[in-house]
Amino acid sequence: MNEVISLAGLTVQTLSANVMQLLSSELNGVGIVALLGNQLLIKISRTDFEQRLGNLLQQIQSVIDQRFPVREEHLSIVIQDTEAKYENVFKIWKSA
Repeated sequence: MNEVISLAGLTVQTLSANVMQLLSSELNGVGIVALLGNQLLIKISRTDFEQRLGNLLQQIQSVIDQRFPVREEHLSIVIQDTEAKYENVFKIWKSA
């Protein structure tokens, strides 16, 4: 039983780590991408947060769907402005 739990944790970390690398290269120059536990944290400028958040969310969803069409775990993504004043949390659900 513990082996199953460990394997499930490894899968989440691997998917999150792979998505972190993908988003780091995709968002190069736009923001900083980091992994906090099982959540991805993306820090962007306040201007980008206020003006481009919707487009950024669509871009993130699209690139993840293209690169990882089959996901066995949900992804939790937190987008903050660099001052940590504003925050948006969203999930990308595992594939059906």
